[in-house]
This record gives sequence, structure tokens and C-alpha cells, in this order.
Amino acid sequence: MGGNNEILNKELIKDPQLWKLALRVEKAALHVVLYSVIEENSLIYRKIEFDKASSSQLKSLENVVYENPLLLSDFSRIDCVIETSIFAIVPPEITSLDAREKIMKASFPDFVGEIVPCEISEHGAIILMGIENEIIAFLRRTFNNPHLHHNLYPLCRYFFHRNGQGNSTKMYACMRPGKVDVIAVNGDGLRFANTFDYRNPMDAVYYIMASRQMLGMDNATDEMFLSGSPSARESVAETLRKYISYVMPVIFPSAIFKAGKEAMKAPFDLVVLPLCE
Repeated sequence: MGGNNEILNKELIKDPQLWKLALRVEKAALHVVLYSVIEENSLIYRKIEFDKASSSQLKSLENVVYENPLLLSDFSRIDCVIETSIFAIVPPEITSLDAREKIMKASFPDFVGEIVPCEISEHGAIILMGIENEIIAFLRRTFNNPHLHHNLYPLCRYFFHRNGQGNSTKMYACMRPGKVDVIAVNGDGLRFANTFDYRNPMDAVYYIMASRQMLGMDNATDEMFLSGSPSARESVAETLRKYISYVMPVIFPSAIFKAGKEAMKAPFDLVVLPLCE
């Protein structure tokens, strides 16, 4: 489908109601994945970077969406993954809005916005995500019934289902430029999920090893899996293998291969999101 600079015009897709749209909103970019529900090798991926001169994430997001009119089409489903550090993982028993607001206020006293629950109930956990009022208002008025998810939500769901019902804890690290998502699961559910910023690969190794130590994981027997950016993944794999007996790449989902080779370029959380519905 060509380079990332091509405008997403409505002519690209004949019948949007036979397609799904997945967005990933970051501070400096919008990732777009479009794929047909009936046609293989159809996936379209774009990473559209925001104007570096703009200090407003909202204005940048609005400009990108309006400059790519295909995004405003009537798709069969719209998912929106939002990358934010404003989140808390809580037990599913915490159901009242008042209790959730108190938890978020204690963790993020300066946050003003809406708390969106991302329920991963079979894991015994809910991700409470804080979204600024202006951002969430724009998403809801621009897109038809968008399903909103924290960026850790697809990874938690996908890796838990992939993990099976064994008693041992398995850790998954999803590598991205400058960030690593670390997930730990066992047969009972989610044990740990967090995102760490890093400047060099050794920082990422440190956060992974520290997380394993905090969880009491056994580096001789508890497995470690790496996903995400191949270059970033390889930058930490060799060092991790010095400390952990079993370090392996996550096998790319076969169902996604059918969607098209563009899927290999997209963020891993966006790619596995359809497998979490």
C-alpha cells in the first residue's frame, strides 16, 4: 500500500462496513491498522507522526484524523488503544466509581479526566485508565462507538490465553523504541503488568530482571518471551540469556499472517487486539 506518507483517502476502501479500524494514540503519533473481515492480505498500516511544532496532543490528533478522511468512514468496529502512564491495575471486586476515583486520585493527584475501566476479568484484574476529557470527547464524537483500551490491555489478554493453565509464571516483554511492556502471567491470572521507559538496551534489561526478582521468579525454570520490534528485541535477548535459561521470541500469530505482511510493521498490541475480542 506504499509508504506511510500517503493520505488515507476514502477511495482506498470500497465498503468500510466490511472493514475494522484500530487506532493507537501516542503522545507523538497515531498508528492506524485497517483490515477486511472477509478478505485476506488486506491489512493497511500507517504510522502518522504529529507535528513536532505543536504542543497540543489533542490538536495534533485532530489534524491527523481530518487530514486522512478514510478514518471517518463507517467501519464495522473501531478500537482505540491509548498509550498512557495514567493507569492502575485493581482487583475486579473494586466496582464502585467512587472507589476507583479514590485509587486514581491517590496515584495521580493532578489528573483531571475520565476513568475508563478495561476489564480483563478472567485474569482477576481491571486496568483503570485515565484519559483527558478533551481527548476522550474528541474520540467519542468523531468515531462511531469506539472501544477504548489501555495499551497493556491487548497484551495482558493475549499472553494470558497463550500461556495456558500451567502453575509456573511466564514473563513477556514487548519491545518498542524507547519503551518495554512487561507482563507476567500464570495459570491463575495476571501477576504483573507495567510499561518502562528506557534509553539504552541495558536499561530495559534492568527493568525486566528487577521485575522478575520482585515476583520471585526462578531464572532457571521460569520462561521469558520477547515480542515487538525485532531490532529492539535482539538488543536485549543476548544479555538476558546470560541470566535466564529460557529466552525465546514470541511466535507471530498465524491468524495475523493471513491479514497481510504490513502486520509485521504495526505495533504488536494493535496486531493482537482482534484476537482479544
